[in-house]
Amino acid sequence: MSHPIETIKTEHRNLDRVLEVLEDSVAALAAAGTKPDLDLLYSTLYYIRVFPDKLHHPKEEEYLFKALRRRQPDSAALLDELEKQHAEGARLITELERALTAYDRDYPDGLAVLQEATRTYVDAQREHIGKEEREVLPLARESLNEEDWGDISRAFATNSDPMFGDNLETGFRALFERITRRAEPSGP
Repeated sequence: MSHPIETIKTEHRNLDRVLEVLEDSVAALAAAGTKPDLDLLYSTLYYIRVFPDKLHHPKEEEYLFKALRRRQPDSAALLDELEKQHAEGARLITELERALTAYDRDYPDGLAVLQEATRTYVDAQREHIGKEEREVLPLARESLNEEDWGDISRAFATNSDPMFGDNLETGFRALFERITRRAEPSGP
């Protein structure tokens, strides 16, 4: 089993790959001569809505942040800010979903709103991930003990949730692969 910091960093890298797909897919809409198939974008937003916002962030807050609050009380302001960013990310993804739905319904109108919502969301997520990796993970590495890491490791080792069933991690891995594979350019 990998260290929880590596698991968190891997989840961040995977999210960044999905953000790249989101950016590229929205950028490609401007060049489309006809109404494009938006299935990849809808899948991408679904992945972002459910995996990071429903599984990744709650585990950070419940296990990593809670342990840091116990071991490093002076980290409270930083952790409060990151939790607010989690909430803001959920709000921004809702705006992005609305913009995509409006674009789909009113094509070709709404592209500028969708592009702006995408830019805002992607920039916020990248800033958030950077802050966690620059500030929180090094602080956690210094401050937390084996018992803390054991709890965090168990939480991040599985992404099971009774609402989604036992195959959630496998299902999200397959969705991630589908999103990133469909976004890759075709060969010559």
